[in-house]
Amino acid sequence: MTLKTLITNIINVIMDGSFERVRIISQMNTAFMEYFTSGEFGRLCKVSITQGVSDFRHEMSAMWLRSGFKISIENDFRLTSGEMKELASYVTGNAQFVRQLMAMGFDTLVIKGKTTGMKQLYPLAKFANLSNYFIGKPS
Repeated sequence: MTLKTLITNIINVIMDGSFERVRIISQMNTAFMEYFTSGEFGRLCKVSITQGVSDFRHEMSAMWLRSGFKISIENDFRLTSGEMKELASYVTGNAQFVRQLMAMGFDTLVIKGKTTGMKQLYPLAKFANLSNYFIGKPS
């Protein structure tokens, strides 16, 4: 673990009050690195916390500066919007995982190219399959 990663993790714990978010981000970063180095996935991705979209807020949303779940595509040369949508579908297609992210305070999925500036935003509540329950903007 690098010093920068350690400091980032400490800041995340202080801001969020738990290790849950740090743990899931660390696990996903490890998995993305393994998939990339093994050749299973052609894009190297890194997960981090970012600013969410205020219009995507729900009752469990964290402070808007900390409510975005960002997947950054590090090697984004010739990145297409179709590739970004496919990556997003791996997250949004798993309602249980989406609900877990929502319970941790995330409301926005951000898929972003590191250097291209391409970005796609998704409201997590839309993919949680909670139609029988009210999940909306807090009053």
